[in-house]
Amino acid sequence: MTRPPPRLREKNGDLREVAADWIVREEDGALGPDGLAARDAWLAEHPDHVEAYDAARQAMGRLDQMAADPRILALRASALSMKPGRATPAWRMAAGFAAVLVLAGGGLGAVTGDRSVSSAVAAFEQAAHPGAAVYRTTIGERSTVTLPDGSVATLNTDTVLRVAFTSKARGVRLVRGQALFEVAHAKARPFEVYAGDRVITAVGTVFDVRIQGDDVKVALVEGRVRVRPRAEPAAAAAPAAQVLLAPGELLDARPAEPMRVQNVNVDRETSWRSGVLVFDETPLAEAVAELNRYSRDRLVIDDPAIGAFHVTGVFKTGDMDRFARTVEEILPVDLQTRSDGAIMLSRRSQSISGAG
Repeated sequence: MTRPPPRLREKNGDLREVAADWIVREEDGALGPDGLAARDAWLAEHPDHVEAYDAARQAMGRLDQMAADPRILALRASALSMKPGRATPAWRMAAGFAAVLVLAGGGLGAVTGDRSVSSAVAAFEQAAHPGAAVYRTTIGERSTVTLPDGSVATLNTDTVLRVAFTSKARGVRLVRGQALFEVAHAKARPFEVYAGDRVITAVGTVFDVRIQGDDVKVALVEGRVRVRPRAEPAAAAAPAAQVLLAPGELLDARPAEPMRVQNVNVDRETSWRSGVLVFDETPLAEAVAELNRYSRDRLVIDDPAIGAFHVTGVFKTGDMDRFARTVEEILPVDLQTRSDGAIMLSRRSQSISGAG
């Protein structure tokens, strides 16, 4: 059985070190089923554990992005030179210690000197900053919050949002998940959402932002927003690096690729606010992945060919049973409930000619 990290003492540094320890072991593949269960139990013990875990994951991501930075290399070398604890391997201690230093040092701006990080963002990059508010939803949950300026943010399933406003700027970081923003007008104080490696700037508008792996998607409902890379000012100011969206457009931004824009049905893109998902000739694999976001129960496809079938319909988020029964009725698919509770979608044995 995987042994969980040592019990926490009532110190922020200890909390962050334990969170970083969990993340390092996850990424190293050192957590088996017992370890994952122990991690989930630790996260469930207290909201501070979840916040420390989210903050440590952000820091670890920034460390990966800046692996060649001389200051990061110096931090790693310093950490590795320290004597590890009896139960903590040196490599794990080094990674955790470096992550804590990034968190305590003020985040990305403090370590890299990235002047493109606004004062508001620099504030809430500090995990312990007293002015930073954190809003989150669990799997299957939605929440609507009113921000200090009167703007409204609606958080979708499994989302974390950090907010820190100053007298000069309104800064928001979407740590993970998806949120729709209805921005109050304040021309003197731009509203900036930091998501992944992108910055979305608005004055008064309605737009949806989603983080999907390394992908950032922005759907504009009304108004105007500008999307640019989170980079040095000179690079970010280049016209080719910025995109101004019009209502009804969806921007797809992936690392090291040009941003792509397409026209979409924004009502369908934002239907999750009403607790429904709208599929229109959507590949089954894509629909299943979307449904799985809203429930701890899982739908599993055991044959890639089945995932290529298309589905159309309106389904309640989290209603896995109804979706599965509908798929069984309209497609050559059989259902089977596995011992772990997951619903398996399998190819029906008889002919599937004409399906899809």
